[in-house]
Amino acid sequence: MDHETAKQMNAPERYVTGDLSDAARDEFEEHFAGCTLCLDEVSTATAFAANARAVFRDRAAAAVPAAVTPAIPLPARPWFLRWNFAIPALAAAALALFAVYQNTVTLPGLRAPQSFMAAVVLDGTTRAALPQVPANAPLRFQMAAPAGSPARIWAELADESGRVLSAGEVGVPSNGEPLDLYFPVHPEPNRYTIILRAEKAGGTEISRNRFEIIAQGASKP
Repeated sequence: MDHETAKQMNAPERYVTGDLSDAARDEFEEHFAGCTLCLDEVSTATAFAANARAVFRDRAAAAVPAAVTPAIPLPARPWFLRWNFAIPALAAAALALFAVYQNTVTLPGLRAPQSFMAAVVLDGTTRAALPQVPANAPLRFQMAAPAGSPARIWAELADESGRVLSAGEVGVPSNGEPLDLYFPVHPEPNRYTIILRAEKAGGTEISRNRFEIIAQGASKP
């Protein structure tokens, strides 16, 4: 999948909402692993969706009144005012507004220089203090491409127990630029490892980098 195809099919928004088929999702993941524009759009849509869910959840909780026994039975509310219908409807409306915003503001703005989300730089060295990433922040990393690595390698994100949380094949820049990785997951605060392999899962390991996710507002020396 090239960038123009991803743009025409609104792939970043559909990827975040789970609206892509399995095949289209895999093709788009391969594409945005090497496309900064699509990577930033996925990050924006992910943050927007998380904020929208939090807002709707808080509003739903605030709208639930204390339990009372009315003296006179109240008439049933119309279906479109009931929360089990209203929340999905509000979410759909929010995503529609987001799509309009992307088409009228964000996408034209991508032609101009911008700074959206800085990647965490990993150097592969052993340090007392691991690189830190705030909880729920997009997991985007930059690291040197392993010397002599093939054009495409296998990247894994694993937790302390070795369980792989996200994995896939990514392209290696041929012009000496750093490898730019994004993992579309939001693990709990803990320590994690990025493992690069010359082949697919179970293949020869060629590099590993460790980092830790910390709770919002927390910082370790």
